[in-house]
Amino acid sequence: MYSQHLLSRALFLGCCLCVVAVQAPAQDPRGEIQVKIEDEKVVAAPDAVAEIDPQQYARIQGVGNMFVNVNVNNQNIHLGYIQTMFHLDGQVVFPGNPPGRMVAQNQPLRPGKGKKPRTGFMSIYEVGKMTITQEMEIVPTRAKPGQKRRLDAVMVRYFIDNKDERPHTVGTRVFMNPFVMNNRGTLFAAPNQPNKVLNGVELKGKQVPSYLQLLQRPDLKNPGYIAHLTYNFGSSFVMPDRVVMTGQAAFINQWDLRVMQSNGISALGFYWDPKEIKAGGKRQFAYAFGEGIAPSPEGDGLVSLVLGGSFEPGKVFTVAAYVQDPAPGQSLTLELPPGMQRVEGKVRQPVPLADDDGNCLVLWKARVLDAGRHSLRVRSSTGISHTKIITIRRGT
Repeated sequence: MYSQHLLSRALFLGCCLCVVAVQAPAQDPRGEIQVKIEDEKVVAAPDAVAEIDPQQYARIQGVGNMFVNVNVNNQNIHLGYIQTMFHLDGQVVFPGNPPGRMVAQNQPLRPGKGKKPRTGFMSIYEVGKMTITQEMEIVPTRAKPGQKRRLDAVMVRYFIDNKDERPHTVGTRVFMNPFVMNNRGTLFAAPNQPNKVLNGVELKGKQVPSYLQLLQRPDLKNPGYIAHLTYNFGSSFVMPDRVVMTGQAAFINQWDLRVMQSNGISALGFYWDPKEIKAGGKRQFAYAFGEGIAPSPEGDGLVSLVLGGSFEPGKVFTVAAYVQDPAPGQSLTLELPPGMQRVEGKVRQPVPLADDDGNCLVLWKARVLDAGRHSLRVRSSTGISHTKIITIRRGT
């Protein structure tokens, strides 16, 4: 793995147009090699990011005290309201109740990057010098190749800000009663639990899946309608520590749920267990609920391309693709022009697991066969492509 310093330096270099002079052998009368590297505009495939169906399929209702109601295509995917509660310094706390107070309820969301408007609500709960902000936003989900992304999920973000001069311990639980279409006993499936219908199961730590499927029918071959709970949004948001798929009678106390069979009335709780937030510290986490799988709001496998080594014909140079917060199953493909040759690394490579900062690296080695103007391209399975224009000539 590489350091954050190395990544920052590589990202800086990758954004620059550079001119490189490579000294040719003294006996070569043609003089030294002149290399000019330029970045073409990053291109997104129509089904990757740019094309979103403008119709809003998901609906969100914020009732107050951080309760949430979600439906898709005017269909139920849960009963009643999705409830959030907190575990603050050993005490179970319900938003809006003492010892805290709501200082904002279902206010319009602030604009996003580039002042882009967002559809949804924001609420703020204040406990002493602790501020907990909840954002609920309609978001587009992943699309199959050739299809538009649909606005069919709600992403719920939590931002916890400890403005106190001492640490506080904060945990969060989200609870719901799944009800997909017509089934109060909705059961579950997960990509890391193959060939299983999950009923009365707790998944902890690394077992927590990137997303959870809520099945209209408990049949993996014929599940009917499938709703998705997305948990993995890269390093920017902490994933839940555990997910409890259980039944309505599972309550042990206000906070804890026992693991039990649903017995026809399903319940679901997922937890960010109590953790200390230092004085002046912050913590943020999120989930999304709807029809599709929601991508990371902070970047979905963003790629930065950096070249190094010698571009003299016959010599070897390196193609380094730095990936931030890799998308599930993401891969990169190297496309070389006729005047270049790949010498190391498969044409298509899966993006490896990220380091603790959410970053990883894919490498190739290649050589220049002929001088001239060459277009080198790296395509991501997420639909984004990066191109470097490399002009090589000899001069005195």
